[in-house]
Amino acid sequence: MSDHAIVELESERLDELKPIWRSLYEHHLRLTPHLRERSRGIEQAWRMRRQAEREWLAQEPLSFVLAARGERGYLGYAFVRVRPTEFATSWSASDPLAELSILAVLPQARGQGVGTALLDAVEARLRVLGVEDMIVSVVTTNVDAMRLYERRGAVQFVTELVQKVSASSPEGAG
Repeated sequence: MSDHAIVELESERLDELKPIWRSLYEHHLRLTPHLRERSRGIEQAWRMRRQAEREWLAQEPLSFVLAARGERGYLGYAFVRVRPTEFATSWSASDPLAELSILAVLPQARGQGVGTALLDAVEARLRVLGVEDMIVSVVTTNVDAMRLYERRGAVQFVTELVQKVSASSPEGAG
């Protein structure tokens, strides 16, 4: 178990998380070779992500970022959106609803309790806010992450597929 403290980060400090986000980006590329031709370059993806996160923090005042800080810097972080419920109409969810937008841990810190400590802190914060449900999206091939969330009580709900729409209709389509 590594020594680390969980701290909240303000939006002006998000750029300090780039090495962790980069490791998640590279991890996702390794996990999804079937989507490699769809990937954006790291710098473009980073700029787009930072812009979205700044907007979420500005527009969703209960959203937050927690980071695990070790002796030599940040080891991981969680970005949590707290927003009005937009959920499947056939099921109920708390309002507001939390979305774990990112949980990322540096490769050298994985398996040392950093992700668990971040999730514990996220859940503690959500309890204080009165949020009862959290959506967690996971790349389908990221089985280690899936196991972590399932051990904590998450259940599979929706599977999203990506399909390229071809220029011509498939044979037999009408």
